[in-house]
Amino acid sequence: VQIDYFNFSEDFAGKGGPLISPKIYKEFFAPRVKRVVEHFRKYGVRYFWVDSDGNFEVLIPYMIEAGINGIWPLEQAAGMDPIKLRKKYGKDIVLLGGIDKRELTKDKASIEKELYSKVPYLLEYGGYIPHLDHTFPPDIPYDNFLHYMELKKKLLRGG
Repeated sequence: VQIDYFNFSEDFAGKGGPLISPKIYKEFFAPRVKRVVEHFRKYGVRYFWVDSDGNFEVLIPYMIEAGINGIWPLEQAAGMDPIKLRKKYGKDIVLLGGIDKRELTKDKASIEKELYSKVPYLLEYGGYIPHLDHTFPPDIPYDNFLHYMELKKKLLRGG
């Protein structure tokens, strides 16, 4: 069986910042993450993701050093700005998410503004998978969901 990616699901942060210091991450987490990454690379796994809510931006350099090359969901309410992260880290890390789920509860113009303000730039640069900054909340109107999906398809096709 070919494994495409390995995901570390651990909420390292809340909206106000990380729950642990960069020093603690570097000392205790990074060596273990690196060991897991090195092990799975032997079997052809190329992508290693961290799934963390909150703002864990100060931990990203240590995650990259440990072998992490993808992060998500880029929670907007916590300030995880995908454009800022792309500019800061370049292609060292793949970004998934960063589309504010709260905008989908509003109107179609809000959805369009949210997607057009981020997705074209991030897709052009590469290393980005457009997705909400978490799962779809239950209060999204169905028509808004459909509009979001159609608009995302259009943007993915270069439109």
